[in-house]
Amino acid sequence: MKISRLMYLLLSILVLIGLSACQSSKSGPAQQPPDTGAVQNMTAEAQGHDEQRPEYLPADFPLPDDVKISTSHSEIKDGKKSVLLIFSTEEDMATITKLYKDYFKSQNLDDSGQTIGDKNIIIQGDNPDKNESWSMIGGRLSSNEGVIELNVTWTEL
Repeated sequence: MKISRLMYLLLSILVLIGLSACQSSKSGPAQQPPDTGAVQNMTAEAQGHDEQRPEYLPADFPLPDDVKISTSHSEIKDGKKSVLLIFSTEEDMATITKLYKDYFKSQNLDDSGQTIGDKNIIIQGDNPDKNESWSMIGGRLSSNEGVIELNVTWTEL
């Protein structure tokens, strides 16, 4: 009887060791299968904001002169192009608001929503003529006074 209890205890310890080893090996980042679509991903270390501009972002989309791009990503998924662009500027909020309010007005967005204030800007909508969807969300950074950060997503519908 003592031998079977001892064997049970040893077996339990081995199982626990095996499980903890499996958990620690799985705690790292999971390998993602490569996307078959075209992907372009650049970081702020790239030279010049024209080189950082996402490949599929419409060419007429304006960027401030002092733009600092932190994320620039383009991809094609299921045959549709999409873009994620995150950038910052030290322009004042009134200038940024006017720039993008005018731009999105020229895009004739349907089902659009706008929330624009002294500290934040949110503009969303679809352009059925160009078959595209836009979303811009941004505002002043509390951690970095005088800096505005904007997140832009653009997708083909």
